[in-house]
Amino acid sequence: MKKRLPAIVTFALIAAALALLTQRERLANWRLETTAAATPEDTIWRMSDAAREGDARTYIDCFSGALKQTLQKTAAEMGEAQFSQYLNKLNDEMTGIAVSDLERMNEQTATLNVEFVYRGKNETQKHHFTRVDGVWKIDRVDAAEHVKPLLPYGAEAGGN
Repeated sequence: MKKRLPAIVTFALIAAALALLTQRERLANWRLETTAAATPEDTIWRMSDAAREGDARTYIDCFSGALKQTLQKTAAEMGEAQFSQYLNKLNDEMTGIAVSDLERMNEQTATLNVEFVYRGKNETQKHHFTRVDGVWKIDRVDAAEHVKPLLPYGAEAGGN
């Protein structure tokens, strides 16, 4: 029995290591699935969270195609730290976001209206999405339409 003990211990350690690696891979895949954008709306919230945190890489990862390349070029020219500060500033100026009118063209493309609320003005943009490796990415954004709200953000609604 004493001669077999080292072999048994070695086998047990190898089995435990393999089990640990398998669980680690499953956990990593689960984290990727829960943070990846399952819907176009999720992409907007992920983009917004990344801007608030100044997370340039995650922000840029919400985009695809020429738009992503443009953002990557801008971040490279500004430097990642300054681009992160720029994202923070954009987010600080915003008081809210509303999404509406999701339209799925097919399994790979969709559009969504996104309204950015600022003090004194609102901007509405149509975002165009495409699925890249099963994750929704912003492929194109139409020009912003400026909407003057009836009541500026924070103003009291008048009564009788």
